[in-house]
Amino acid sequence: MAADISMAAVFGEAKADDEADAPPRRPVLFHAQGQGLLRIVATDLHSLAWHRSLDIDGLRDLQDDVGIAGSWSDFLDYLCSSLSSGQVSLRFPAAPQGPDTARLVATKGKGLPRITISLDTVAASALKDVIADFSLALYASYRTKQEHESREQERVSQLMGTLASERGKNEVMQKQLEALSFLDKRKSAKPKLATDQVPSVSAPPPSSDQLVVPAHQKTSVASPARVPTAKATKRVAPAPRRARVRGALLQDTEENDGI
Repeated sequence: MAADISMAAVFGEAKADDEADAPPRRPVLFHAQGQGLLRIVATDLHSLAWHRSLDIDGLRDLQDDVGIAGSWSDFLDYLCSSLSSGQVSLRFPAAPQGPDTARLVATKGKGLPRITISLDTVAASALKDVIADFSLALYASYRTKQEHESREQERVSQLMGTLASERGKNEVMQKQLEALSFLDKRKSAKPKLATDQVPSVSAPPPSSDQLVVPAHQKTSVASPARVPTAKATKRVAPAPRRARVRGALLQDTEENDGI
């Protein structure tokens, strides 16, 4: 049955009760861990220490006192959450035994049931060992968290490297897709340009005063503006004729002079 008690190590500060007759002058730290037994130690790491060990029956009684319903694992989770909430205090009840006993009070949240565990004062002969064990447990917890964070950091670095590699691949693929898209656009633009270069046979619609002639009846008629103009050429008479005409003219001239 003792194997049923399993709770991760919890460290924290137990704030001393201000109403105590002689509250500790130094901060009080506590350590709780369940491995077969639930062991709780509170100390100022100097000259004061309190402790308590609870077996399965003691935890069953604590569950009944707190009034937590549900399964056994639910109760252990609630106990661990209460001790980890930061709302833990160390109280010294006014009793004939004086400060030899103390109560560790933990609350998970406002309005929720409180966990109250009575602690006994550690004897002076065992005080050094209790403080030494507390210090070693605290250091072991620190190393465990440090290793955990180191593994997490390494995992994050690996994920970042993988992410950077995938981004590089995506960029290369994006450039390839852009190049293919550019080539496709050029190929699709070439037939369009060829179509645009073909002369259009369509003509503007004729006006109302124009005669529409079917295509098969059209004849090529030269435009008046394009008809070459006939140049005025001076005809040259043959040589004998020119002589005769010139002689006749001379005779006529002499006759006129005689008259």
